[in-house]
Amino acid sequence: MQLMEEAAGGWAAVYKDTASGRFWMKCYTTAGEQQGAYELLIKLPLPKTNELISAALESPHEDEVVAAIMRLLEEEALEKKDFRHLLVARLQELDPQSITAAQTQRIRKIITLTSLADPTNKREVKGKSLNQLKADAAYFEAVSKNALKLLDKL
Repeated sequence: MQLMEEAAGGWAAVYKDTASGRFWMKCYTTAGEQQGAYELLIKLPLPKTNELISAALESPHEDEVVAAIMRLLEEEALEKKDFRHLLVARLQELDPQSITAAQTQRIRKIITLTSLADPTNKREVKGKSLNQLKADAAYFEAVSKNALKLLDKL
């Protein structure tokens, strides 16, 4: 891997795989963690939200699952991208009868790491009207309610 560009402070860098010609981004995410940062290596272009959700649900590699979740949380915090309702919808599509013990563990981990069952509003509140705040609160309450139902089914 050849370093192509590095952001100030070293929090992000772009590398080129000289063998394949593909570009990769190394970055650190603090999403979901209070004691440190996760180092992520992500193939460029960055995956879309639905691709990250698919990776979290389907990847056979534990580190890819965690990386996808951390990237979703980072995009939510920094870029204001909603993913929670999409993730719950994908989880609701799963047939509870065909879910294995390993899949149950993964789903519980995903719900825990994303705080999907937490009804607390995670969006910015400053400068918003009361109706906007109520809509944000309702969004997180609905997601939490659906996540809790999923956990009960498991």
